[in-house]
Amino acid sequence: MINHNQRKRQFIDYILQKYHHVNPTVTYLLNFLKTQPNIINSVVFTENVKYTPRGIYISYQQNTQVPFVYYKDQLSYTLCEQAFHDIRLSTKFEQQKFYLEFNTPDYFQQLYHLDIFEENPFMPQDDELVLKTNAHLERLSIEATIKQLSKKLDGALDKHQFEQVSYYLKQIEQLRGELDED
Repeated sequence: MINHNQRKRQFIDYILQKYHHVNPTVTYLLNFLKTQPNIINSVVFTENVKYTPRGIYISYQQNTQVPFVYYKDQLSYTLCEQAFHDIRLSTKFEQQKFYLEFNTPDYFQQLYHLDIFEENPFMPQDDELVLKTNAHLERLSIEATIKQLSKKLDGALDKHQFEQVSYYLKQIEQLRGELDED
């Protein structure tokens, strides 16, 4: 049976093998976290790290404007070196926790699979409710759009407008994919 820290290392290995970050320093940072036994204890995988005292947000999405953000005491930094420096200092002095969040399609699935996800203790209660409400409203909006497109699709079929049919089918398929992601 593998322990909690070994599962954390497994997750970091998974990220490093499956995804390539635009900033090589991020890869070095993750390798450093993985290989340092006294640091992996301080790593927490969670969500909404912007609310934590020391949060690291790493995005592997192609169209992300900010692929890396380090949150420290209500300030944010986009240089990975800042986080690297703070983590190394933390091991020498007080043992700070570092909360990590990844923007990957299968982030939560992997965390739950390895049983290493932890609730963010710093997340305001109201924001959690707002996030859930927004997700529900987004789902309702997508479902309503699919319904409208289905009606347009039926009309295009009746009129034998096959280019429109193809267009509506692609739109519906894309929206259903977004529903499946949630």
